[in-house]
Amino acid sequence: MGRHALRRGGPAAVVSSLALAVVAASVVVLSEGGGSAEATEADTTAITLVDPGSTTPRTDRPYVAGDTGFLHRQTGKAGLLWTDYTTGRTVTVENAAGVYTPGTGCTGIGSECRTAWYGSDSDLVALPTALSTPSVTLWDPATATSESLSWAVSSHGNYRGLAGDTVVTGYSLIDKADGAWRTRKVTGEWTNIQDQEVVAADSDGVLWERSGTVDYIDVESAVNAVAFADADDADHYVMSDDRVGWYDTSTFTLHLKSRSDLTAADRVVTLPSHPGTLDGDPVLVGDWLLLPLSSTSLGSRLLAVNVDDPSVQQTLLESAGEYTLAAGDGTALVTGGADATDWWVRRVSQAGDGTLNLAKVQQSPAVENAKTGIALSRGSLRVAEDDPKSTDDTTSVRTLTTDGSAMLTASEATAGRSVYSALCPYEGTTCSALWGNLDAQDVYLDSNGGTDEGEGLGDDRLVAIDGHYLDFGGQGGHIVDVSDDYAVFDSGGTSPAQYVGEFGQGQKLKRSVRAAALNGSTLWSAGTAGKLTSYSIPLAKTLTTVTVPGLACVPSELQAAGRWVYWACGTDSAGVYDTKAGTARAVTPGDVLLGDGFTVRHDHGADTLVLTEAATGTTRTIASRLADKGLTADRRYRWTVDEYTGLVAWFDDYERTHVTTTGIAPSAVTAFDTSVGDYVAPGAPFEGTWVLSRPATSWSLTFISLQSGANGKATRTLTGGATAAWVTATWNGKTASGSYFPNGHYTWTLKATGPGTATPDTVTAGQGFLQGGAPVRRDFVSPDGPDGRGDLLTLNSSGGLTLHSGTGTGKFGDRYTGTGWPTSIMAVPFGDLSGDRCNDVLVRYSSGALRLYKPRCGAAVKPTTSYTTLGTSGWTQYNVLTSPGDVSGDGRPDLIARNASTGAVYLYKGTSTGKLAARVKLYDNWKGYKKIVGTGDITGDGKADLLVQDTSNNVYRYNGKGDGTFAARVKVLSNWGGSYNAVVGVGDITDDGRPDLVSRDSSGNVWRNSGDGKGSFGARVRIATGWSGYKSLM
Repeated sequence: MGRHALRRGGPAAVVSSLALAVVAASVVVLSEGGGSAEATEADTTAITLVDPGSTTPRTDRPYVAGDTGFLHRQTGKAGLLWTDYTTGRTVTVENAAGVYTPGTGCTGIGSECRTAWYGSDSDLVALPTALSTPSVTLWDPATATSESLSWAVSSHGNYRGLAGDTVVTGYSLIDKADGAWRTRKVTGEWTNIQDQEVVAADSDGVLWERSGTVDYIDVESAVNAVAFADADDADHYVMSDDRVGWYDTSTFTLHLKSRSDLTAADRVVTLPSHPGTLDGDPVLVGDWLLLPLSSTSLGSRLLAVNVDDPSVQQTLLESAGEYTLAAGDGTALVTGGADATDWWVRRVSQAGDGTLNLAKVQQSPAVENAKTGIALSRGSLRVAEDDPKSTDDTTSVRTLTTDGSAMLTASEATAGRSVYSALCPYEGTTCSALWGNLDAQDVYLDSNGGTDEGEGLGDDRLVAIDGHYLDFGGQGGHIVDVSDDYAVFDSGGTSPAQYVGEFGQGQKLKRSVRAAALNGSTLWSAGTAGKLTSYSIPLAKTLTTVTVPGLACVPSELQAAGRWVYWACGTDSAGVYDTKAGTARAVTPGDVLLGDGFTVRHDHGADTLVLTEAATGTTRTIASRLADKGLTADRRYRWTVDEYTGLVAWFDDYERTHVTTTGIAPSAVTAFDTSVGDYVAPGAPFEGTWVLSRPATSWSLTFISLQSGANGKATRTLTGGATAAWVTATWNGKTASGSYFPNGHYTWTLKATGPGTATPDTVTAGQGFLQGGAPVRRDFVSPDGPDGRGDLLTLNSSGGLTLHSGTGTGKFGDRYTGTGWPTSIMAVPFGDLSGDRCNDVLVRYSSGALRLYKPRCGAAVKPTTSYTTLGTSGWTQYNVLTSPGDVSGDGRPDLIARNASTGAVYLYKGTSTGKLAARVKLYDNWKGYKKIVGTGDITGDGKADLLVQDTSNNVYRYNGKGDGTFAARVKVLSNWGGSYNAVVGVGDITDDGRPDLVSRDSSGNVWRNSGDGKGSFGARVRIATGWSGYKSLM
């Protein structure tokens, strides 16, 4: 029987007078489990970053498996926690006195707790106050309210557990019927449940044991019956949705009965002995017994044994916690995982086919060291934490990748330099407050020469981690601001002064103390009431003095980011000034940091971070459950803002690090500097470096081949995430799938997206040349090998087969000749059918044989060149053999042939074995065409096309469809080429990426018609004369 609806009818019961007290219990909201995305404001994303301080997982002990959530307890957390299954929202259970403190019935997380002490199989939670008392408080997580019940101990006995929504006492059951509390005496077998005698419970029943007798109380009827009369050897007890039983660990025997027939004989199941000891309570899930085991050799694990066939076993978790909990719906809650960062409360259930499912319910956060400082600048996050073994604080660094709103990821943490003798700016605590800086050279204040944390034995010194330091002398000062290697520092002592310096360059300015802020090398200062002044540090000159609307004081604090300046007049007022628009907006003063277009304020009363949009004044809470450290300010110690990317980071009360986007965007990205190579070959990759004008949340570098390969033009896009300033990329000349780019020219375009924007900016573009890649149609030779340009093949009357290298200027240059060929052959330049990234040549002999010759890249075709025989006879039936390229769309070159006698046109597809497939007829009779020319892709759609010329000298185009067929013909030219005795689709010889036509007339003149990439050609241009000596052009 599955979980039943709560039944509150049944036999009439004597209702006692109950003393009731209803109080509203407050709740404390916890964040979700570590590593998961958190629900925040629309169009923003938050992530949780874990950095365990121990390899031992946090103990997480489930107590109650309810309908909508579960009750549990974790090490390091006060009280009991209730977690919602669906949302993961967790609250700390409180009663009228505050956080509920578990009593002697289950004192600690490792205590031997009474079964159903806090409840079972329901969302209702019991909060007992003592082991034996006639009262209990019931807490409802749905309403966050508590209700206290008490009864006469003489009539009902003491509290013993909670079965679903029913309170179990020594003699009675107490529940609600029709909205009113009632008590029912348990009838049947004599009942007087004492402490620790309840061994299992759910909404339908209670299993309890005394002196070897196991009884079962049916909740609906309030009747007690003997389930097992001879369970003297029982060590553990099980109750699932349909069975009850007990287990003897010494004999490995399990005794079972159906809950619907307790009078039946025991079903005794003998389990195979298992290595290790039983660490916790076994649980029955469907037909499986779950055993939490531990052994010296195997560690802790969760073993499942099939009770119908005990020889069938499976390990559900190689590493598991000892605590298991049966749920009333026939499932169970267990804990376990791979390690401390992957430790989960999990639900085990049986599927319809009898197999077990293991599903994650809630992650148990790893135990982390106390965090002492945080910096976030240009997407670089540095976290400082207490080192239990040292007086110094260790740091870790991550790179955050974000688009400013919906996308946010983080790199793995890398160890950074430790923080030595940091001076905390907040009285009453020790910390390593950090200021974000360029290239992750984050800044903190220490005492030069100091050896004890926070003691300050030497002069104040501003330390840039992995960089330089600034030392202005004196003690008792504090950092005002840091930005892009500039810093403002107020000294202490009896004659305080303000210093402005640059790391690595030293002091730039000394003046009286005033409110100041940095935005790169621009220094903002407060002068007279209502006015602010900007000053260029490198130029040593004042830039502007502005009157700020709404500013009625000389500000006590300034901050600057982007085009915005934040000002505060103590705790009385504050505002954000838009330097571009000249407008201002009031914001709430306090513990505030400015981002580019927003402020964030730590509300210490609510333990939240509140964001205010500078443009609109709209506010929203972006973080909760910041740890209460008892301070009025803790920025850069417990939370911070990245003024460049719009990210906000903070620590929660688990000491986990959280980062969220804000959806507030700054402005466009350009390139300050470009350094790229222009040649790519195997062993010589493309390398490029660019310096961006501002941080980018992401970037893309797209390469596009000028020429088409077997599958058309190739593209490759490299992408990267958030970068402070630099983009560096290396490209191996291949597509994302690992295919080679076609030989020849390519273009590259760098785009970058600034934080908070959706559209990438084109930063810069260029071009280069690639060799050693995929062959381009009809590209065989050049002085340096295939170059992406089409080549022409000729046969002379002496048997010389010559490859004429395309120059890229529309002509032909170097020649590569193989001699000794019969003058009766027909040669067909072919693509790379052999798979060696060098184009092949088909040769038909007068005998009818057809061979595929496979010359090396850059070599002439000779009779001695390696070849594959494709046919020994029969090929003289064709008077046209031409290769348009890949007709079928499989990436391999294909052959078009026309039968001389019938005019039928056939397609021979290239195969993966380097041969030709059986022919497929395309057309019945093309005798009317005097020329059929394979041209490659002349329309720019990536599919191979054909040109034909009829006897009236009309030229038609057959567009390839990419599936082995062609579309209906389209007329391209009229009265064209009547004097031509050869027309060749030679490929691109003009370096514009468009296939061209080369023709020879009867006078031996050679002409070029440049392709327009749209399926037609430009006017002819003569490129050679005296070519009548060639027997054929191919």
